[in-house]
Amino acid sequence: MPHKSIGSLIAAFIAAVVLATLWGAIVQTQFNLAGLNSIGAGISSGVRWQTTLSDIFSGFTPTYGSYVVAPSLLVGFVVAWLIADDRYGRRLMWFGLAGGLALLAGIPLVNYLAPVALLIGATRDWACTILMALGGSVAGWLFVWISTPRPRARELESRTVAA
Repeated sequence: MPHKSIGSLIAAFIAAVVLATLWGAIVQTQFNLAGLNSIGAGISSGVRWQTTLSDIFSGFTPTYGSYVVAPSLLVGFVVAWLIADDRYGRRLMWFGLAGGLALLAGIPLVNYLAPVALLIGATRDWACTILMALGGSVAGWLFVWISTPRPRARELESRTVAA
């Protein structure tokens, strides 16, 4: 697999974990606030922003990032690394798919194994789980974008003509 350096792989993985973690924190906060709103709590937009920022910088984000996102993406990216070939577009596809599927499997698994009844309460709704897993797909694309040299336009033209 072509890559820039081991440092770029580590930086790309950290960036992917941070992105997926922030994405998931925002999604679960919005689902929780929508649930409160549906029972008449009357959540204003100011409270929405304040709560979202609070959740990003509170205990949920580091817990979600370290117990769910990092291990899930690590497993997913290793599998993608073994499957993906050298073509940039294919790497994007495999790592995006691996990141999404890793979180789609990792979230319910950690919820099941967690000592508390449910680590991520908003994931009682599958739409929330799927949206959080979408953050894993975006994280996979970010990983490839940072860690893989992109082909130049002439290389793309020669590959297209040769195919």
